[in-house]
Amino acid sequence: MNQRKKGIIRRLLPYFHGMELMMVFIITASILSSAFFIASPFFLGKALDQLAEGIKSAVTQGTRFQVNWETMGGIFTVLLSLYVLSFIANYFASYMMAAVTETVTLNMREALMDKLNRLPLRFFDATERGDILSRATNDVEKVADSLREGFNRLIGCTISIIGAVTMMLVISPVLSLVAFLTIGTATVLTVLISKKSRNYFFKYQTSLGELNASIEEAFTGQLVIKAFNQEDNALKTFRKINEDLYRHSSSSQIAQFIVAPCVRMINNFGYILIAVFSVISIIQGRLTIGVVQAFIQYSDKASEPVLECSQIISSMQSAFAASARYFEIMDQMEEVPDHICEEVLPDTRGNVRFEHVRFGYSDDHILMKDINININAGDRVAIVGPTGAGKTTLVNLLMRFYEIQSGSIKIDGMDIKSMSRAELRSKFGMVLQDTWLFGGTIKDNIAYSNPNAGEKEIIAAAKSARADHFIRTLPEGYDTILNEDGSNVSQGQKQLLTIARAILADPAILILDEATSSVDTRTEAEIQKAMNNLMKGRTSFIIAHKLSTIRDADLILVMDHGTIIEQGTHEQLLAQNGFYEKLYNSQFAQ
Repeated sequence: MNQRKKGIIRRLLPYFHGMELMMVFIITASILSSAFFIASPFFLGKALDQLAEGIKSAVTQGTRFQVNWETMGGIFTVLLSLYVLSFIANYFASYMMAAVTETVTLNMREALMDKLNRLPLRFFDATERGDILSRATNDVEKVADSLREGFNRLIGCTISIIGAVTMMLVISPVLSLVAFLTIGTATVLTVLISKKSRNYFFKYQTSLGELNASIEEAFTGQLVIKAFNQEDNALKTFRKINEDLYRHSSSSQIAQFIVAPCVRMINNFGYILIAVFSVISIIQGRLTIGVVQAFIQYSDKASEPVLECSQIISSMQSAFAASARYFEIMDQMEEVPDHICEEVLPDTRGNVRFEHVRFGYSDDHILMKDINININAGDRVAIVGPTGAGKTTLVNLLMRFYEIQSGSIKIDGMDIKSMSRAELRSKFGMVLQDTWLFGGTIKDNIAYSNPNAGEKEIIAAAKSARADHFIRTLPEGYDTILNEDGSNVSQGQKQLLTIARAILADPAILILDEATSSVDTRTEAEIQKAMNNLMKGRTSFIIAHKLSTIRDADLILVMDHGTIIEQGTHEQLLAQNGFYEKLYNSQFAQ
């Protein structure tokens, strides 16, 4: 076993925490089950010898052959007891292993979800959702399948091989050498094929993740695909990934199942050689028929587990590949931990300062250099610029979705790094351009920002967001169940619900990212009135493309290529005849 596999096994052990005693019982039960089963050929051989002696004696004496039920009954009772005990021990081992496997799976998924919650936003920006889903479901389930089906069998096979080899050596060392030759050849073949198949299984799991990501992307983007007549291209992309999955799956399955026929063919040659030498030994009187029968059974019990081990090892190759993909996420760099001396800001007024802020998505690609902004409590700050200028990135820095390289961002004089992320983000209310609703009632979706809110508060927030009217026109009103993606309400209505959610949170600082971009002109005007009331006395960051909506802002930050290039009021920026003036005139030149 190479170091990589040993490392994976060591990393899986913590997920078995608290189940050490059950694992001892499982191993003990598996050993007992195999031991009881291994003992049976010895007593079968004694029974066969007893019958052979009886037949020989009857023929020699010319009498009628009769079974000695006193002796044979005792042997059959022992055999029956061995089989029953083996079954009971195996049943308990399998039952307990199923419980352990499900607990390990539960622990792995909980650890993965906990890890995902601690990963920075940049990880989700760079990773496809379908691939994450595949690692959390398919890969974890592959590990579970290998444990559930392979662990008991692997222990049983090991004990069977050890027990059978020991009994073979006791019966006949010469015949054992013949059997060891075939078993050794089968073992070497198994190891060689398993090494070859390892890469196939990893490629298979990777392709499966890519396929899930492709399917998820195609379903969520179905409207766009159909609107631009891209069904053929989407199907072509899917077919390519599917063909890769088919190719890697075929290679891994061939590598897995080719072992069995090869091992059986080698074992058959071994049986022929054993039969030849056994006949010679019987003729020479060195062995009895019962002993030879027992030896052949032990030879089968030593060679068949080799075949079974080859199948388990092949299955484990897939589990190792799945585990490697699982630990790729677990090894991702997490968000910078919250400061150990977390401070609490009791009454947030909303003063915000950027002091010599330096930020880039990587150290060798810095976007913002020495950014300084001073925002007073209650100010309305508009952030404008062309698409991709970095407007959303700026507010992400405020909420510590990304960490700055140097400098500081302060709220009411307190560095945001000295606060926990939960404490910091509780000060903000966000309405994003991309709406997000979950499967549940409209009431629950609005109350997501404040779970302790009462029904009156929820309805008041909906009225402020101009959402109350359309909600009451629905058959179930506030108890209407939304689909997971909110597809049973319009895009504009979804935006109204997210605005109501922000209003209910009653935050000290508001972030409005194109909050009215998905509603019609009349609704926009009503929402704007509600927003004006909501923003009174609150520091507000407004990301906008429509410059007509932010002319009254106390401060306008103009961004391009990821950094702030101009700042001031509307009149000040127009007087500078700079980038903002050109941007403004491009919208209102007519």
